[in-house]
Amino acid sequence: MIMKKLLGLFSLILFANCLFAQQAYNVRAPFDPATVKVEEKKRGEVLKFTMNESKIYPGTEREILVYVPHQYKSNKPACLLVCMDGILYDATTVMDNLIASGEMPVTIGVFVNPGVVYDEDREVVRYNRCKEFDSTDDTFATFLEKEVLPMVEGMKTESGKTIVLSKDANDRAITGASSGGIAAFSVAWNRPDLFSRVYTTVGTFVAMRGGHEYPAIVRKTEPKPLRIYMQDGWYDVWNPIFGEWFEYNLLMESAFNFAGYEVFHKWDRGNHSIKYGTLAFPDAMRWLWKGYPARVQKGWSNNGMLKEILIEGEDWQELVLPVELDSKDIFATADSSVVFALHSHIYKVSADGKCEQVGQLKSGERLMGDKLTARGSTLYKNGVKVADGLSGLQAVQELEGDKFLALCNDRAKYQDNVWVISTGERTVAIAPDYRFCVTAEQNTHHLISTIISQQGEMKHSEPFYYLHDLSNGVSQPTGNLAFDTNGNLYVATPMGVQVADHNGRVRAILSLPAGRVTSLAFSGKYLYVVCGNRMFVRKMNVEGHLPVNGAIKYKSQGQG
Repeated sequence: MIMKKLLGLFSLILFANCLFAQQAYNVRAPFDPATVKVEEKKRGEVLKFTMNESKIYPGTEREILVYVPHQYKSNKPACLLVCMDGILYDATTVMDNLIASGEMPVTIGVFVNPGVVYDEDREVVRYNRCKEFDSTDDTFATFLEKEVLPMVEGMKTESGKTIVLSKDANDRAITGASSGGIAAFSVAWNRPDLFSRVYTTVGTFVAMRGGHEYPAIVRKTEPKPLRIYMQDGWYDVWNPIFGEWFEYNLLMESAFNFAGYEVFHKWDRGNHSIKYGTLAFPDAMRWLWKGYPARVQKGWSNNGMLKEILIEGEDWQELVLPVELDSKDIFATADSSVVFALHSHIYKVSADGKCEQVGQLKSGERLMGDKLTARGSTLYKNGVKVADGLSGLQAVQELEGDKFLALCNDRAKYQDNVWVISTGERTVAIAPDYRFCVTAEQNTHHLISTIISQQGEMKHSEPFYYLHDLSNGVSQPTGNLAFDTNGNLYVATPMGVQVADHNGRVRAILSLPAGRVTSLAFSGKYLYVVCGNRMFVRKMNVEGHLPVNGAIKYKSQGQG
């Protein structure tokens, strides 16, 4: 009996060793001239510096290496390749060769190591790699934009050449392996205005800091101008808590395919290693830069709602305003324009970019909508009082016949012409048929749906709409809400305009190359959004519903 057990154990060990041997690296790759070191006088120069002051990642210290190719001349901005975790893939040798052969433009490489926090005795207190690289928000992109790249541009080579980098996303690529792989994608995904070309190897698109949500988000989001090369191995990491790396890479590639991206994948028999990513690096660079300087284009998604609400070929247009926009509150008008307040002046902006001053706010007045202002607890329309006693008035929507839907932070006395919702939030939208309204709920992913009776009674409230979030926080609405005439809800959130169906599910996400969306207004066929202090407009295939135009019926989408 003991002998049988020993034989069984021996067989198991032998099987495991054979299995491991089958997975061991023994691959050979065809000779690639790009992997041969060039003669020393034609090699690029590598500069090095330590970065130990960061406002974005306070207390961190990291080494950054900068590769400057032999062909670089400071009279013309160079293309850029950012790489996580230092110099991977034997990148400088490959870049020496591909730049010399013309298969890659003159490109400066910036190799960024993750931050580490030390105590006074130089003992590590905190490793920042997972925080910086696996987070799916735009923090690391901002770190590159605001802190790393400006420092690089201030450098000079030994021969005195000043480093000048192109600001055009089409001239920029980003790469990384493992957590660096998802970091590379997250930077470009959040900021396609900074990077258009992505090489990700053995990427950790798993449940560490939200990466597992990417496949669903990619399918719902309007395609961005990104070109993506993916590498992973069948035997990549499997973790009982975080998931299976290769499975999530497969899901990512499937999502990119569905959404119409330029994507190339190279699957192999490797595990969680840099080896196969290094073998693929020369071809990845050739593919990412293929056709340059032609621009990387957006695809056209198979997403049905995106096809329903968007017009193919129509894109966001920036409205250049004669004033510096510092208010995120914009309000739709009946003539397909929007209004906003700035320093007590009221401005009106149309889709063709025309901006004019149309009114003046009195002392203490706030703009609450087109033709609506408030002072204290009193609401005015065109300067005439229409409602009073609205304690803690936060937001208001004008309905037909001089009726109003108001949000107050405590319940006010009900008035015949005002429907009052008790809430501390300042976002509100009423459905096109007036039968329910939507408000935000603090510190959750939800929006509250409240039924409105024919007598104006508010009842049956519940957290109904669910919003996505990639900011490692809560996807609170950051500005106005709006419905289209089909009954779909548009919400301005940090990750873009999320569009939800009748059943409260986000089916489409519109995002901008200028960063976080802070407000929106839907007027006629024009959707206006604010990002920071910039305003954009887009012609849509559907129309926004203005409550002042009256209630309308729309076709139900059923239970879904």
